Amino acid sequence: PCSSCYWKMTQLSSSIRVARAALKYPPTWQNRTHQTLHRRDAIVSKMAQHRPAVSTRAITSTAASSSFGETVGRNSLSANIPLNDKYHMHWRPPFSWTMQNMMMSTSTTLLNPNDTGNTLPEDQNVTIAPEKEEQGEMEGGVSVPFQRSKKAKSKGAFSGFDDRANAKLTALSKAKKEAEDAQASYLWLTTADDVDTNFDAEDLHEEWNLSEQKLAIAYSQAIKYTSRLTNNQEATETAERLLFEWMNRFLDPFGVLLADPTMDPNTMYLNRKRMVRTINKVASKLTPSEISSESKPAPSTLKGEDGASSTLPKIRISPPTSKDYINLLRAYSMSKAYRKGQQCEVLMRNMMQLAKTVAYYYDEDDETWTEARAYDVGMESAVSGEGNEMKKWRSWVNESVPNSKVFALAIKCHAGSTHSESLERIILLNHVHDTFSSCCESHIPGMYKDDPYVLFHSIKALKNLQKKEEKEKGHEWLTKLHKFVTSPENADYFQEREIDGELKNQSKELNQTDATSSPEASAVYAQTINVTSAYTTFIRLIARLRGTDGVAADALQVLNRMHRVHNVFVNGLGNPETQTPPTDETSKNEDTETLVNPKRIAHIDIHANAYNLVLGLYRDSKKGEDAPKAIELLQRMIDAGNEEQENRRGVPLPTEQSFEFTIMSLANMPDGKKGIEEAERLIELMQEKDDLESPVAVYNAFITVCNRKLFGKAQLYDKALNILDKMNEMSKKNPGATPNPETLALVMKSCSLSAHEDHESVLATASKLFSQLVKQESSEKSAVALTDRAYYYMMKCVDTHMVEDPVAKKDRIEELFSEACERGLCSANVLTMFKNSVSEEDYHLTVGKGRLADHWIANITGPRALYTDGSKGGAGKNARRKGKSTSDWVKKGKVKESERVTKKKDKKAKKFFKRMKTA
Repeated sequence: PCSSCYWKMTQLSSSIRVARAALKYPPTWQNRTHQTLHRRDAIVSKMAQHRPAVSTRAITSTAASSSFGETVGRNSLSANIPLNDKYHMHWRPPFSWTMQNMMMSTSTTLLNPNDTGNTLPEDQNVTIAPEKEEQGEMEGGVSVPFQRSKKAKSKGAFSGFDDRANAKLTALSKAKKEAEDAQASYLWLTTADDVDTNFDAEDLHEEWNLSEQKLAIAYSQAIKYTSRLTNNQEATETAERLLFEWMNRFLDPFGVLLADPTMDPNTMYLNRKRMVRTINKVASKLTPSEISSESKPAPSTLKGEDGASSTLPKIRISPPTSKDYINLLRAYSMSKAYRKGQQCEVLMRNMMQLAKTVAYYYDEDDETWTEARAYDVGMESAVSGEGNEMKKWRSWVNESVPNSKVFALAIKCHAGSTHSESLERIILLNHVHDTFSSCCESHIPGMYKDDPYVLFHSIKALKNLQKKEEKEKGHEWLTKLHKFVTSPENADYFQEREIDGELKNQSKELNQTDATSSPEASAVYAQTINVTSAYTTFIRLIARLRGTDGVAADALQVLNRMHRVHNVFVNGLGNPETQTPPTDETSKNEDTETLVNPKRIAHIDIHANAYNLVLGLYRDSKKGEDAPKAIELLQRMIDAGNEEQENRRGVPLPTEQSFEFTIMSLANMPDGKKGIEEAERLIELMQEKDDLESPVAVYNAFITVCNRKLFGKAQLYDKALNILDKMNEMSKKNPGATPNPETLALVMKSCSLSAHEDHESVLATASKLFSQLVKQESSEKSAVALTDRAYYYMMKCVDTHMVEDPVAKKDRIEELFSEACERGLCSANVLTMFKNSVSEEDYHLTVGKGRLADHWIANITGPRALYTDGSKGGAGKNARRKGKSTSDWVKKGKVKESERVTKKKDKKAKKFFKRMKTA
């Protein structure tokens, strides 16, 4: 044979010797992954999972070679490898050192027959067979343990879920099978004629009952872990399907089937009147009745004459609890599903259907009541979460009636929707929640009047306070929320069992490391609601009404409420109790609870943006009396920076924007001199702050105030240059104070507005600043540093201070206008300034008539003009456009004009006939 074949035959012979040695000396297995099997005289390597199929040309099979072919690999079971004959196929040796890091996915057992020497007997077959699952490690053999396959999972029902969700779904499938088998066994035993064993029936009945309880737990776990996959639409749909399947499984024995929302699109929303009627009827049946001494015992304790149970209770699977509903609703709220608010309302409607069915079925005063219902698992006594004894069906109803958290999550789903009716649905859900809380707050756990979660998400749903209804509802909801979280009457909103244990541990660690911790730190373990976004959202919505009378006062009121919530969080509701930090001895004992804290409902973090929004409203109020209020608010922030963290009372530190808005509000003061002096004082206070990195906007605001208060005065020019020099000096220490292009443009504006007598110096200064801006541009058509305002101010400086040579002034203005058009900075102000500086004939020769070129107005940031007359449009403007139209604007314009004329004539005729009737 050839050299390659000879080498392969040598490797095969070596493998056979290893197998023979393994039969004679059983190896000692080391139960560790990626380890070899060590023996005294041989090393048994792990075999590869995937082996290419082996085919032979000449086959001379023996018993040993036929059985040994099974050891080569999974794909070579049908191939017989000859031991004594030639073969010319290229294949890899079955055993090698490179295969020692690979492991079989199935267990194998090496059977150890009688060894007769170095050669295999012809009548003895050596087999290597897979081990069965129920068999353990056989004597004289080796078991390869299970290893997870690294192959990609096949796409199945749960292919996109994590391992935990898949495990819970698999457990649910097994629980369904066990429940069906237990039910079938019990029904077969009770219906068989030749079986008369009451004891066996009780055992099967109890087994069926336990299987239904396990099935309910399996449903709950599957829904819990599939709903946690937030960015997986299939997981949310699976959780929804399982919950409705669970509810239908419970209601099926009652003869009730929940409506499918996909098949009944007309009933996607809740009906307010129907929900109110239903909850009133259900609440009347939840009133606890007095238990007399002669009442019937529980069905499980009824005995017959022979001492055996005469009647066994009817088995029912437990319905979903409120936690199961909340898990699905939370998945809805975090998903991007289409019309998820409607899905929440469908779920709430089905919850009420379940509660109504159970309440009517087990009501002893109902007309349909029968004595057979007394022997039902729902009539058994159970212990509620509060430790009270009650019937099971009452707890089923309590868990099925939507509580405040269910309403809050449904409102949250509507709040995140862009549907036109979302606000209307939120208002309806608030009305239904108020009705529910008023009639069944004492019966349904988790139901509270003016629940903070409901109000919180309702406020977050507001979008436009310009609408009267939204503004009224916003003030109403915020007032209720503030009253609830600050009222001592609601101190028991969070029960002890609801407090998160992890937060308790965080508090213990915090107190152990810092014995003098602040009240905020000691309250870490208390479960509270973060209402920061609700208050801040409302302030932000009010800030959009800037310029409206009274909005600044409304925003300040909300800000003061935020501080009230913070004070309640620090001191607690009512009389705060003294906190005693744990000692070393008590901290070691986990069962000893030494933390005594005042009760709290909500906490809030007051950030600087809340203050800045209010200061921005003072800036835009245009009222002189609002400037001192802005200064007072800023001074509160400055004083907080001089205090320690625990003594700031929630007041944030000022930012650059805080100083900017406050200084801008000084422009509204009637006394200009006093306003400038106050601005200089604030600038000095800002310079003392080392944490402000970019104060250039504050200096720009100061220049703006000077331009407004010193308009037309000679000292404006000197004041602006002094501010610019101060900025250049400050930039050596703080690069954030370096003048930017806006600063240079504002100084140029000061030059144009100043009535300084030295016109040459003012014009030279403005030209120098303008040249600095031009140098920052990369080309003649770029507009990075230069703006339309810079060109306008420069043209105005030329028009004001170049008084000796009118021709040179005209040429310079034309030159600046041409550059502005090249850079796309021909704004309405630039166009007007050019129009006032030249004659009408020169203006039309330069600009023309009609619409301005698009590239002339491409980079405008100020007032925009679209036509040569300085306007944005009007009657007949489009007629001057050239080119073929593709939108039929001419025909549409004529139609609109004719409609306008017709309406005008009809209006005149109507007035005429009305006047004739009165005459």
